[in-house]
Amino acid sequence: MTRSRAFNRFHRFLARKHRDEIRNTTHVLSVEDGRPCDRVQQLVERRFALDDRLEMEETAR
Repeated sequence: MTRSRAFNRFHRFLARKHRDEIRNTTHVLSVEDGRPCDRVQQLVERRFALDDRLEMEETAR
């Protein structure tokens, strides 16, 4: 069964919102602990770059 374009976009939107929540929480924890979260920040930035690329490919179709 194929999924609709709207279905896929909605779930990507939800995933992006969840990542935003995680990123915001991680930022607060790293400041409170006094430890840098460079690795976590790198992973978050890489994921956002991938999301941007996928969004551009989707809109180019």
